[in-house]
Amino acid sequence: MKVNMRFISLIMISVIIGMQLGVVDCFKSFDVGGNFTWRVPDGNDTEFFDHWAESQRFHIGDSLHFQYKNDSVLMVDKYGCYHCNKSNATATYTDGNTVIKLERPGYIYFISGNEDHCRKGQRLIVDVISPHSPPVAPPPGSHGQPPESPAPAAESPAPTAESPAPTAKPSSGSQLQVSALVGLVATSLFFV
Repeated sequence: MKVNMRFISLIMISVIIGMQLGVVDCFKSFDVGGNFTWRVPDGNDTEFFDHWAESQRFHIGDSLHFQYKNDSVLMVDKYGCYHCNKSNATATYTDGNTVIKLERPGYIYFISGNEDHCRKGQRLIVDVISPHSPPVAPPPGSHGQPPESPAPAAESPAPTAESPAPTAKPSSGSQLQVSALVGLVATSLFFV
């Protein structure tokens, strides 16, 4: 039993080291609209994308994957989203398979480049929160009460109009990170 405990200890140390080195990655990729994809909602369901976004939790580092045909995705400000106004779009994507990394907290707004599609509900508002992190214990003396919510922050400027390589699968960087973690574990086993 002594060897098993040593083995478990080495695995735990390898995982901790991997986390410290950024080897363990927990970012998520969201397929916008789920199986529905990025298209005009059916019938009068103009709030489809609102409901979809409300059922998700978006964090800094996550990404949105838009799949579409004969359409586009525009990143706009709040006014542009609510009025289907694309004149001040900060980014335009037309490749049919767009991945956008969420790089800042706050609301980010997207619309279809086709004004009629936008008016029929093909628009999306995502609320990006802080990066993924483990739960934190409440401070001493708080008796488990949640902290007061801060006042809502002013809308941040839109992220840059850079379109990363389209993919919803883990990136080769993530695969490299997993390989590095496996290497750390294998090294640990060697010294057992």
